[in-house]
Amino acid sequence: MTVGRGYTNPDTAGYLLEADACKKVEAELRRIADKYQRKIDREQAAREAEFEAAMQYRSEHEILDAYGWEIITEKQYEMYLDIFHRGRDALENHAPTVNETAHRILLRILSDIATEQREWRFSALTPAQQAAEIERAEKAKQEWHERLRKIREDLDLAEKPEEPFGE
Repeated sequence: MTVGRGYTNPDTAGYLLEADACKKVEAELRRIADKYQRKIDREQAAREAEFEAAMQYRSEHEILDAYGWEIITEKQYEMYLDIFHRGRDALENHAPTVNETAHRILLRILSDIATEQREWRFSALTPAQQAAEIERAEKAKQEWHERLRKIREDLDLAEKPEEPFGE
C-alpha cells in the first residue's frame, strides 16, 4: 500500500517564512546592486571625459609632447594613445572593471534568490493551486511562443522583396 503525500500547511513548514526572507535579502542586494550601478555610471562618465580630453589632441606627437612636458601622466598618455588608435571602440569595448564584475555577480545572485523565492511561494500553494499555476504557466509559454512565431513571420515577409507584377 502506498501512502500519498499529504498537503503540508505552508505556515508550519516555513515556506512562506523562507519566501519572505528571500524577499528581504533580495531588497538588500538590490540596494547594493544599485550602488554599484551608480559607481559604474561614474566610471563611464570619467571614461567619456578622458575620451573628450584625448580627442583634443590632433596627433600622437601632440600627446607625446604633453606627456614629455608632464601635462599628462604616464597612465593618461597610454590611455590617450589607445583612444587615439582605437577611437570610440576603446571607450565602448574596455576590459570589465571591478565594479562591473561585482555588479554582474550581484545580479546573478539576485536572479537565484528570485527563483528560490518563487519556488518557496509555489511550495506554499495547495496541490490544486499548484496544478492551476502550472497550467497557467504553460498557457503563457505557448502564447509567448506563438507571438514570437508571428513576429518571425512578419520579419521574414518584410525581408523578402516583393516580386514585380507582369514578369
